[in-house]
Amino acid sequence: MGHIHMSRRDLLRSIPVLTSGSLLLPLRGQKPDTSSPAIIRGAIRDQRTGKPAAAKVRLIETGSGRVFMPENSIKTMPDKRHYFYAKGRYEVAVPAGRYRIEAVRGIAHEVAVGHTEVGAGLNHTVDLDIPPLKDLRASNWYSGNTHTHYHLTIDENPDDRIRMVPPAEDLDVSVLSYLIRNDSPYITNRYKVGRLPQFSRDGTIMDMGEEARNNKAFTDFGYGHVLFLNIPRPIEPVSTGLLAADPKSPDYPTLSTLCQQAQGLGGTTVWCHNGSGMESPVAAVLGLMNAYNLADGLEAHYTRYYQLLNAGLPIAASSGTDWWIYDHNRVFVQVEGSFSYDTWIAGLRAGRTFVTNGPLLEFTVNGRGPGATVTSPEGKLQVRAEVNSRIPFDRVEIIQDGQVVADQPSIEGRHVRLERELDLSRGGWIAARVSGTAKTYAGYPVFAHTSPVYLRVDGTGFRRAEAAGAFMDEIEQSARLIRKTFRFENERQRALAAGKFEEGRRAFGKLLAGA
Repeated sequence: MGHIHMSRRDLLRSIPVLTSGSLLLPLRGQKPDTSSPAIIRGAIRDQRTGKPAAAKVRLIETGSGRVFMPENSIKTMPDKRHYFYAKGRYEVAVPAGRYRIEAVRGIAHEVAVGHTEVGAGLNHTVDLDIPPLKDLRASNWYSGNTHTHYHLTIDENPDDRIRMVPPAEDLDVSVLSYLIRNDSPYITNRYKVGRLPQFSRDGTIMDMGEEARNNKAFTDFGYGHVLFLNIPRPIEPVSTGLLAADPKSPDYPTLSTLCQQAQGLGGTTVWCHNGSGMESPVAAVLGLMNAYNLADGLEAHYTRYYQLLNAGLPIAASSGTDWWIYDHNRVFVQVEGSFSYDTWIAGLRAGRTFVTNGPLLEFTVNGRGPGATVTSPEGKLQVRAEVNSRIPFDRVEIIQDGQVVADQPSIEGRHVRLERELDLSRGGWIAARVSGTAKTYAGYPVFAHTSPVYLRVDGTGFRRAEAAGAFMDEIEQSARLIRKTFRFENERQRALAAGKFEEGRRAFGKLLAGA
């Protein structure tokens, strides 16, 4: 969108007079020109470095509340087009009026806000310097989105979106997910599975992974959905049963079988959607689940995750957005050594993580962070949690074996620090989480949750028998359902699928005996 060119005479005639406390007024005897748009433009910079930054931007006419965007810009999700993306600079044509301009960059920065008033046919510059909220990279924490697809139909070049959006969302890692859902033409399936160096030049490492899926019905997750990260090629079949390219395909192989193949190629397996699906406990107990996505595409729910942890299974918390990058769900991973995709994946698998859609959550137990194992022969734990957030939240809570053992309300919804000494009588796990009634602009409740610190006390167990026993009962019911209602090409496939679940039930039986 270019400049509006005017002659010197036209320019002089159009200059408004600004009187104290008044709107822009035309010269005496001159009618206001409302036919030509005004132009608001400016630079977008990182306040800490002074360098150009990518961000999502919104211009609002303060009187009417109308939002203005450049034509053909990359916008946020279709039903939530509140912002457009810009890299280093922005420029928008608007009618005369008063405007609020804001730039949002991820969740580790404050919102940069500017105001201006413009007359028709005039240009005005409003630069936006985005201030930091918390520099987590200084402590080797790097953010990622493990789960992204783009819409079946898209109104811009998907290459442009993939280059623009992840850096503007301040993501260090962004994983696209190859997906088969009948014959639906997912636009992101055009990219080859593996690293995407052509899109990894603006501060975000891009990887093309996969989402393997099975649904019993369109509203029933069946076996479930699982992500494969850092794989060199697709794991086939990508979808089974109802979701396959041929919807008459069998519900075979099971997802655990596909997870084995992915791990055999060096891939990382991440279960989707709060652990939904009947096969998630099977994959977890067989060591085929490297991480567990909380909230991706849904609100965060913790019950199933806590049950797996109570059974004594060390599983990292992770997250993503599923459809588009439309909200701030992400996983922060603390890497060892210099940052790369390999060190980030290693940190994810080791459980050095927290997940969030806004609050930045730091947590230590006896000075050790998420993923660590703490042995406390004295029976005392020094617990520390600190939260900084641009999005308002209510409180931070300390969760031990699924129960709240300490909490503290936030200060003005932006900050909290909790330091407590807790008694410890037996092994288990402990984590921190953030809760709140506020919602993100995409309508999801604010949350954050760390991966656990694992607790060990000599002479005591760390598994909960009731958790392992409940999974044994659940898996037995699932196996009966598979034998009775799932679709297979032959009895061999049916026996192998049910056998995988029986293998998981036996593994939980061993945990139960140890508990």
